[in-house]
Amino acid sequence: MMYFPLFADISQKDILIVGGGPVAARRAHTLLAFDARITVITPEATQELRGEEANGRLSLILRAFEEDDLDGRDLVLAATDETALNARIAGSCREKGIPVNVSSDPSLCDFQFPSVVMDEDVVIGINASGKDHGRVKEMRQKLEDVLATPSLYDETKE
Repeated sequence: MMYFPLFADISQKDILIVGGGPVAARRAHTLLAFDARITVITPEATQELRGEEANGRLSLILRAFEEDDLDGRDLVLAATDETALNARIAGSCREKGIPVNVSSDPSLCDFQFPSVVMDEDVVIGINASGKDHGRVKEMRQKLEDVLATPSLYDETKE
């Protein structure tokens, strides 16, 4: 399946990220560039997430996910390393009508999370329908090189 690239205003949207590893940190970092209100719920968090919380850029709740955490959310990203938990989050989001992305399983996603290149007020989203992350990374790097644009991503963590 090919996904249609839809650009949406997420400024001030209430976005929940469940998970505190490198994938969650990269996604939070990307979303912060678009003025989203982000809450991260995880028992353990990367230093990057802890730093973003210390800078007041996101809310970090250090505990396990609970179903009530979905209440009032506009968008949810499940980025844990627990397959069953990610599937449970996706199912609950569907029941509540909340768009969800599961980083480890494209079949559970309502939308794909793109790789993003930004050059002033131009935003480019790159996606391979969840199938070839290496190719997406390669294309993003080529675009950043052509545009001489600093990356949103920390290549040492990818």
